[in-house]
Order: sequence, then structure tokens, then C-alpha cells
Amino acid sequence: MTRKEAFLTALRLETPDRVPVAPLIHGRYAHERLGRSDWRAVFEVHQELGSTHFRGPIGVSYATAGESAYSSESRLLEEEGTRTVTETIYRGPEGELRAIDVTGMIPHDPLTHKRTEYPVKRIEDWAFIRGYYEDQIARATGPAFGTAAEAHELMGGDGIASVAVSSVYGMLGHWRGMQELLYDLYDAPEVIDSVREVFREHAMLCTEAFLASPCEVGWYDICWATGSHMGPEMFERFVAPDVAAVCERVREVPGKFMGLYTLGRIRKLLPAMVDAGAHFVETFEPNEGDIGLREAKQLYGRDICVMGNFDAIPIALGTPDQCRKEALRCLDEAMAGGGYIMVSGDEVPADAKWENLVAWVETVDEYGKY
Repeated sequence: MTRKEAFLTALRLETPDRVPVAPLIHGRYAHERLGRSDWRAVFEVHQELGSTHFRGPIGVSYATAGESAYSSESRLLEEEGTRTVTETIYRGPEGELRAIDVTGMIPHDPLTHKRTEYPVKRIEDWAFIRGYYEDQIARATGPAFGTAAEAHELMGGDGIASVAVSSVYGMLGHWRGMQELLYDLYDAPEVIDSVREVFREHAMLCTEAFLASPCEVGWYDICWATGSHMGPEMFERFVAPDVAAVCERVREVPGKFMGLYTLGRIRKLLPAMVDAGAHFVETFEPNEGDIGLREAKQLYGRDICVMGNFDAIPIALGTPDQCRKEALRCLDEAMAGGGYIMVSGDEVPADAKWENLVAWVETVDEYGKY
């Protein structure tokens, strides 16, 4: 089997010829190794390593036409070494919103980014955001997936050109921030619901773009929700319905798969994820999480492909031998019966040691054969 065939076989909950191994290499590590952070650079790192590309910086959206009532303008406020501070002003009929972003505050990891001031600062500001997306949706003309199609063709059988589909909860967090958003869920749930309605329309248009593209796999990021240690009641109220809408649509199209990227404690949330129709769930985080691969496979392996949970810390701070042992642990917990893909418990860090990544992949190649 090619790397792609093995990956898709596992997604179908079947048994490939070997366990697919797909470290979550993103732009930060690609930049450290190659000096570039685009999707091509991420794929090139996987090619050199011998692993399967998955979850690179590729997305889908929709094209728009006509004049918008909204605009944005960014300007550089500070620059010192690799560190930059940027201000963005969003303007619309409702007024102005302001965001501040800091990038490059870690010199040896210059793509590190943090939003220090979020645009939505008051409940009233959500009206701006709702209008911003209503305007965008009203001007939609069709799916846009050119980059995804290019990646799909280039990767061929060597990788999965998976695409990010806009997550409703992730979009809420992008505009408000995790902590203040949780307050809004309690203080003004009806306001959040009104914004979620519009965000869901946006997400469904992006889902249609994924379905129109040649890419087989999409992923939907709910780590803002799971990483905030949200309880089952809030998850089922504010997250699961939006997940279900996307997954149900994808399941209508043969050969397409949609999964969930999660972090943190997800044990009590997994039943809702399965009920929502996800094809796979990742990453069963080994440090902050509360359920391991073995238990997850036993409880849900007939319903979802389990992806995880190679500890990312030894990749940077450990030795090749520690990474071999970690790979063997994951194989022991989840390999049996197929339906398992080995990914890292979080992003491969920028200071990952190449020899550790090689030891990981070579161990799976040797001991992960069915």
C-alpha cells in the first residue's frame, strides 16, 4: 500500500498493511528545518522523514464578489529583532473593532504568535461580527479550493492533503478569546446562539468547498472547546450541534472523511463526538488528556478511527531511545485490529530533534506491520 492508501484504509476502520505514522508537523518545524513554512515545506519534511503528510496548513473557503460594507487595516506598531506587534482595525456600519497580535517573541521559534487584544471586548461587539459574516455570506459565489487541489495532485500517494474546515467554536474564540468566550456562554447565550447561526452558514459553505475539492479528508478544530475543559452539558449545547451539521453533510458523500482535532480532557465528551458522526478523533493528548489509546480503542474503535497520542515532549527534549519506546507504547495500546493512525499528541515543536523523529518513524515501520 502507498502511505495514502494505508491512511485511508485505517480511516475506514479496516486494517492496512502497516500503521500509518503522521507526526503533526506544522509551519513552525518546517521553518526551522527548511526556512519555509508553507504547505509545500511541510510536505517536503514528511518526504524526507518517510512519514505521511497530514494536517498541514491547507484550507478551503468560498469566493465572494461585490463591494463589502466592511474593511480591515493593519499597521506595525513595534519591531525588535524577530518580535513584531501589529494592530488591526476592523471597520463596518456598527463601528470599529481593534486587535493586537504579537509575533516572533521567541527568537529561535519566530513563527510563535499570540493575540494579546481580541476584537470583541463587549457583548455588544458581537453584532459587528455577525454583520461582518452576513455580508460575506451574502456575497458568496462558489467554493474556493485551488490550493487544496494543487496539494492533492502533488502529494499523490505519499500524503493526505487534508483541509481545515472552519470551526464555529474556533471562530468564536478567534474573535473573543477563550476565557471571555466562556463568560459569554453563561452571561449571554442567546447572543452567542445568534452568532453561531451565521458562523454555521459560513462553516457549511466551507464544507461544500471541501466536498467539491478532490481532497478526501477534512478536519474540524474544536480544541478551543476541549482545551478549555468544557463540561459535557456545555459541549452538547454550544459545540456538538455544529459538529454534527458538518459531519452529517460529509457522510452523505462516499469517499469523504471528516474528523475532530481536540486537546485536553475529552473522556466525557467523546460520546457526543461519536454521536455527531465524526470519522476520526485526535489527539488523545498524553499529558493534559484523561483517556489513553487503549481505552479509547476499546470503547469507540468500532465507531471512529483513533489518532494519537505520541508524546511530543520527548521529540524535543528526549533521546532516540525514548522515542522508540514511546512508539512501541502507542503500537501496544492501539495497533491491534486496525483503525488506528499514530500522530503526535500535539504539534511537533520547532526545537524537535531530527534524530528523534527518525527513530519514531523507523520504529513504526519496523514494528507496525500487520
